[in-house]
Amino acid sequence: MKTTVLLLSTIFLLTLSFSSSASECNISPNLLSAYYDVSQQGRRNTPMQAAAQKKTFELHRQKNQVLQRDISQGINDIWSLNANRLSLSRAFEQYQHAIEYQANELRYQPQWRNIFQLVVTPKLKEMQLVEQKKSGCQLEQHYVLKSKHTEYQLVWLPKLQLIKFFQAKSSTLTHQWKLTNYHADSAQITALFKQYSSYQSTDYADVGDNQSIPFLAAMINQGFSASQDTQNRHKHQHTH
Repeated sequence: MKTTVLLLSTIFLLTLSFSSSASECNISPNLLSAYYDVSQQGRRNTPMQAAAQKKTFELHRQKNQVLQRDISQGINDIWSLNANRLSLSRAFEQYQHAIEYQANELRYQPQWRNIFQLVVTPKLKEMQLVEQKKSGCQLEQHYVLKSKHTEYQLVWLPKLQLIKFFQAKSSTLTHQWKLTNYHADSAQITALFKQYSSYQSTDYADVGDNQSIPFLAAMINQGFSASQDTQNRHKHQHTH
């Protein structure tokens, strides 16, 4: 009888240990790379009707810094949060040059939550949790929200603080973000941040005084306005 009790206790402890480890995640959301396919499709029989537009974005996190890469444009935003103040370095791969912005030089300042997850979504507390499945790093929470103009679907990975899938669907437009891969290779992430920190940089306030630099002259001639462009890249309009 004692042997049987001991055996059952051992099985119980092993099962409990396995269950506990399965629910844990040893990947830190603060040191992580994620890769997304993004598509935008106009609905049929509307002025917005068009072939699907597809892009690839990357998200790289390193403590209080977040790198957002627009692969199709070769434009990379490195956001930093220090003492609750945002700063931005926008690195242009074609020119290997960056423009530095302080918080007071950004008319539009996204919330750190939206920078951290790459795309603006409704807050989780405003959405309805309809399903939760899997475990550990793969734990998924499925949310929905129907507003007056837009329907939202979100698959959230809470352990990683990552969007796995997000869709915003209105009467004229469907916008989707799909996670294709992620990793926590600290050496690769560090090397990527170091690559952009090696670019020549110019403070935004000094752009107009350096037109002799071909890159800055090109930016001025194109009517470059980083504050507005930042808003377009990070602000997702939604009404709820």
